[in-house]
Amino acid sequence: MEDYMKLNSLSKLIFTCIAFILILSVGIKAYGEHNDDDIDYKKWSKIAISSVQEKYPESELIDYKYVKREEVNEQEAKDIFHIKASKQGKIFVVSVDVVFNPKTGKLITVKMTEGNERDF
Repeated sequence: MEDYMKLNSLSKLIFTCIAFILILSVGIKAYGEHNDDDIDYKKWSKIAISSVQEKYPESELIDYKYVKREEVNEQEAKDIFHIKASKQGKIFVVSVDVVFNPKTGKLITVKMTEGNERDF
């Protein structure tokens, strides 16, 4: 009987350890993985913001929003940002299209279109 209890306790301990290791490894894998699109998003958002700052140097940038990514073709993708700015009390929105090669990660072009606040 005593051997049975030791064996039962040992099997429970082993099961608990294995379950803990599995849960821990799944959590680390899910949390530790990075997405290349996230890295691209940060890279292209910096370019969008700096392009607006360069074109509108006397404006104050208030906010920005990542709108979406569009696949133009195999060689081109486009990230679209809306950047809200203010100049002399007038609020306006600049829509910025950052076109790049998704395979090489190289910038192709930046296109900016000025709109009004409701475009944000």
